[in-house]
Amino acid sequence: MPLPSRAPLRLLLRLSLVLVSALSISAAQAQTAPAANAENNAEASDWSVAVGPAIYMSPKYPGAKSSFVFPWIDQEIEYRHRFFSKGMDFAGVYLANDDTWQVGGNFQFDPTWRHAHDDAHLNGLGNVNATVRAKAFAQYTVSFLTLSTDAEQDILGNRQGLIANADAYASAPVGRWLFSLGTGVSWTNGQYTRTFFGVDDGQSARSGLPVFATHAGLRDIHFNAIVTCKLDDRWTANASLTVARLRGDAADSPITQRRQQTTAMASLTYRFR
Repeated sequence: MPLPSRAPLRLLLRLSLVLVSALSISAAQAQTAPAANAENNAEASDWSVAVGPAIYMSPKYPGAKSSFVFPWIDQEIEYRHRFFSKGMDFAGVYLANDDTWQVGGNFQFDPTWRHAHDDAHLNGLGNVNATVRAKAFAQYTVSFLTLSTDAEQDILGNRQGLIANADAYASAPVGRWLFSLGTGVSWTNGQYTRTFFGVDDGQSARSGLPVFATHAGLRDIHFNAIVTCKLDDRWTANASLTVARLRGDAADSPITQRRQQTTAMASLTYRFR
C-alpha cells in the first residue's frame, strides 16, 4: 500500500527545523557569551532549551486500518516561562505557568491528511491536506492528578474544522523515571466530521460508497501513556502512546476501516540550558 504524499509533511518539517534552529542558536549565544555582570547572568537564565530527534507513528488518515511512520524534531524551548515551542506546538504563549496552572494559546502543526492514493478505498472522495491549528488550552495539576482541556481550530481553510479535547491523567515519579497514565475524550464539529467521515452525493457516485451524513459530536474515547526517563543532567528519553476508540459518526462511517486508532512517539532530547 503506497504511503501518503510527503509534500505537506516536508513543508511542516522544514518550518519546524527553521524555528528550532533559530531558537537554539539564540539560546546557545546567550549561553556562551561571557557574563559581564549579574544582569547578563539573569538574561542567560531566561532560556530553557532541549532539542533532539523524534519518530512518530499515526494512522494514515482518520479511520484508517494502517499506519505510517515519519521523523520529526522534538523540542522543548521556553523563554522567561512565557513563550514556548514544544513538539508540534511550534509557537505559543502562557497566560499562566506555574506548578498548578498552565493556561495559554499556540499555533500547532497538524500533519493529518487524506489522499486518494493512500488507499483504493478512498478513490473518489477527494484529498484533504495537512494544516495548522490555533489552539487554546488550560491545565490544572494537584498532587499526582492533572486535568487538561484544549480547543484546536484549523486556520488554513483545509476543511479540518474544530477539535476539542478533555483529559485526566495521574503521574508517578520513580527514580529517574516519570510514568503518566490517563484517559480522555475528543469532540469535533460538523466541518471536521463531514471532511473525514461524511460521504455526499458526488463522493458516493464517484467512490461507490453509500451516502453518509455526519454531525458534530464525540469522535473518540482515548487512553494515554507517557514515560520519561532522565538519563543524566542533559539527556532525556521520552515515549508516548495513545489508543483511541472511534465513536458515533466516526465509528459508523463507511470510510472508517478500523475503529481503534493508535498514535505513538519516541524521542531523545539534549538540554542545552
